Amino acid sequence: MSKKLVAAAAMAAAGCAAAQSSVTLFGVLDVGVAHVTGTHSSRTGLSTGGANISRFGFRGTEDLGGGLAASFWLEAGLDVDTGAGKTAGSIAFNRRATVSLSSQRLGELRLGRDDAATFLNTLIFDPFLTNGVGGTNAFIMRGAPIQVSNAVSYLLPASLGGFYGQVQYAFGEQARMSFEPRNRQGNYVGARGGYREGPLHVALATGRLRGATDAQDLRIHNAGVAYDFGVVRPMLLWATERSDLGRITAVQLGLTAPLGAGQLRASVGRYDTAHSNADWTKWAIGYGHNLSKRTQVYGTAARVRNNAGAQRAIGVQGLAASGTSLGGRSSGYEVGIRHNF
Repeated sequence: MSKKLVAAAAMAAAGCAAAQSSVTLFGVLDVGVAHVTGTHSSRTGLSTGGANISRFGFRGTEDLGGGLAASFWLEAGLDVDTGAGKTAGSIAFNRRATVSLSSQRLGELRLGRDDAATFLNTLIFDPFLTNGVGGTNAFIMRGAPIQVSNAVSYLLPASLGGFYGQVQYAFGEQARMSFEPRNRQGNYVGARGGYREGPLHVALATGRLRGATDAQDLRIHNAGVAYDFGVVRPMLLWATERSDLGRITAVQLGLTAPLGAGQLRASVGRYDTAHSNADWTKWAIGYGHNLSKRTQVYGTAARVRNNAGAQRAIGVQGLAASGTSLGGRSSGYEVGIRHNF
């Protein structure tokens, strides 16, 4: 009889643990046909991540009681057109690999590889989420990081009436000789804060990525605002990246609007290189039609016009840009399908 009681108690304990813990498999598969052109050449083929970056991952949470929780997140990028991973063709958790401790009152402490705090505004306030032929160039102007490794992040709790924020520090992990000054190359510090409540969303971020010398340190600043009127959601993104070697500033106006069973997306962005005519302008328009809650077909077209000192060309993940000449133009279009799971 006692053995039966022990077994029942063990089963009850296992059931309790299962109720307090969860693990989820998730991902996105996105692939399309794209065509990109430059001044004298063009390229056609399959693209990946035209609407959302293709990826898969695992995430889980354990309730520790008293408002505390432990969680993990592992996320790997991949190219659906070839089946290859994003890290030298191999599958690796390059997008995110973190472990967290969180409190409902105090917020979250997160360690590992994660999105850079200064990247998120350029993602959220772009109608195309930085993806495909229409995605903004505001996050790849002078080399600001998209993800950072060896990062320690603190995020405010979600119970602040619409206010949110985070601070982040990533170690460059450079060796230091006892007779030399500290090598700070690769160190990154960033902060982001914002307010999102009802139709209004506004946020700003600032950060610094250390270079091999002080002159190569990259300073990153950006801000965004969006307001949902129901029939249309306009958004404005401002971003700048600068070092002693130069500065590029982007201003982009975008919008999304519900249309039938899908969403219309459009943007126009101006990119200014300080003290130079290496400037460019980009236009994009697209539409995503929802076949279900998880599946969407989409189409996007975009065009870049360069000033005399610039030669930006449109490319997409899975299909490289064909290149263009100084002062030339570039265009691209793609149609694809995205499936969430």
